[in-house]
Amino acid sequence: MTQTQNQQECAALITHLMAQPWNVFGTLKFINGRTIGQFAAQKLLRRYWNKIDYVFFGKAAERQRVRVPRWCFAHEGNDSENYHVHFALLSPTASIPCTCTILNAVWTQFHPQTAPLDKNWITPVEDRNAVTVYLTREFWRMGSATWLDDISWDQTTAQTMAQYQHAQQTQRITRAASPNWLRQAEQALVLQQAFS
Repeated sequence: MTQTQNQQECAALITHLMAQPWNVFGTLKFINGRTIGQFAAQKLLRRYWNKIDYVFFGKAAERQRVRVPRWCFAHEGNDSENYHVHFALLSPTASIPCTCTILNAVWTQFHPQTAPLDKNWITPVEDRNAVTVYLTREFWRMGSATWLDDISWDQTTAQTMAQYQHAQQTQRITRAASPNWLRQAEQALVLQQAFS
């Protein structure tokens, strides 16, 4: 792919992202992004997002394909060896901070390879332009491989998600992460917002 084609593809992706209604920005890291490998990391990420979809939408996640709208990007860091993922997401709950807390708490306790709370970064979006630039900043090096299309999802509307904000959703959230993990994730969110 030529540099011009790469720039055009990146510009199209930026235009697409800016047209989407996301309001959460996140970074999911691993215990060691240098050793996990892309295949293992993406397999783990698919399982995580499937769990998140189930937490918020129950069996409708699989049966009716109601999933959390998300746009995911692989990054390798400055040295091209520290694999991690950034995402933009449309909050499936009315409380964006609550969504941030749940996402971090579930990721942290999801697998022995997932990073602790203070290594991830999941906050409400303050500047959509800055987030879009950040999400696509490794496009120049990785090309379209940075865009994780098979993990991303944009087929669920806010109106559809609102139908699932009821007692069963609250129960699934409570079971997904212990009160202690949720409290710690809330504290991590407060610290992250203070540094934003």
